[in-house]
Amino acid sequence: MKEYKYFILVLITLNSSFIFAQNPILKGLGVSDPHIRVFNDTIYLYSGHDATPDDKIWTMRDWRVFSSTDLTDWKLRYKISPKENYMDDNSTDCWASDAASRNGKYYFYFSDRKRGVGVMTSDAPTGQFIDPLNKPLVAPMHDPTILIDDDANKTPYLIYGDKEGGGFHITKLNEDMISVAETPKPIKINGQEWKNAPHWMDKNYIFKHKDTYYLSWGRDYATSKNVYGPYESVGPLGEGHHLSEYAHGSFFKWKGQFYHIWCYYLKKGFKFRESIITYCHMDDDGEIVTDTNFLDQHFSNGVGQYNASWEKIEAEWFYEKSSEEILKTGSKEKGFTLVNIKNGDWIQFANVTFNKKYQKIIANISFDGKKGTLEIRTKSPKGKCIGKIKLSPENQLKTFQKIESKINNSIEVTDIYLVFKTEKGSLLKLDWVKFE
Repeated sequence: MKEYKYFILVLITLNSSFIFAQNPILKGLGVSDPHIRVFNDTIYLYSGHDATPDDKIWTMRDWRVFSSTDLTDWKLRYKISPKENYMDDNSTDCWASDAASRNGKYYFYFSDRKRGVGVMTSDAPTGQFIDPLNKPLVAPMHDPTILIDDDANKTPYLIYGDKEGGGFHITKLNEDMISVAETPKPIKINGQEWKNAPHWMDKNYIFKHKDTYYLSWGRDYATSKNVYGPYESVGPLGEGHHLSEYAHGSFFKWKGQFYHIWCYYLKKGFKFRESIITYCHMDDDGEIVTDTNFLDQHFSNGVGQYNASWEKIEAEWFYEKSSEEILKTGSKEKGFTLVNIKNGDWIQFANVTFNKKYQKIIANISFDGKKGTLEIRTKSPKGKCIGKIKLSPENQLKTFQKIESKINNSIEVTDIYLVFKTEKGSLLKLDWVKFE
């Protein structure tokens, strides 16, 4: 009966055009090894597919491509089968994958277990993908990640491999994205985190922030100023919520926000995983802080939606910001705030549930200016104004202050925009808001 109920749940979910999910996202579908890419302002999730919760060995018959435009509604767009590439028709070895875009085409890089990394091409991020090589791009080893550097040539790199295979390897790709431009080189990683990693450790992901490359595996990461390394271990990406050596994840930026997604095993001894998304921050020292505090408080709610009943809505959990000049600052120990908010700037919190009529909004802010207002608007930055927090010279303290305003809200789910209006040169810092 348990298996029957599971089958019905999956059948109903897969036959729905859209799948509404929070943490874990796409619950019950065995979403594993998640790599997210943003193409044309749409989020695409390229994932492995664990067959059933009862599997004690990895049974992965295809890869899945999902998309979302809001982080809450996900649509299954394509199933990539090993029948479409050089792998065996009946293969159950569809291990981790990644995707990239270049010159108007899309590229899907996949693992054939540990035997090699292949590549497929398409005119769309959702397929149909074809195999132009009919053989591995590189072999052996697995778990590909693609980095498109920010240099003048937008140089593409492939990173793949595992510790027992000589460590992660890196190779520059040619402009065609389906051939290597050099012999793959092993990446040297210094430090205890890599030294203590299990001999089988794979699960790499790499991205660049400012002038630094961040290379992660499992729960830990290392950094380097050179894409080829050597890399110096930093420490864990976060604590709790299955951020362990088995976590295979990726990072992505969307609408000015930074996110971390990773998978975890539901039960020890069984090869069935699900995936989590949370907010992520770079602290003042350039270190990664995965916001497990958000998960501690709002795990099932997930990202991209909020509730006015929460004790606080932290500023760093924003859905969208009006300008890249608005920055997060802070640390894991001290918390994070949004700074450099200028006249006309706004912060959006999408899908805020107002479960009742609230009397006021309270904002913990720091204001540098003569006068201004923080308007609370719904649906758009120019939408209905339900409250105004007035700012004056008496608010010009170096410490944060709790300032409030009456509001007139409806019982609904709506987008909230905090719009800063002031004179030129004035600045606002935002720590959190709450409704009472």
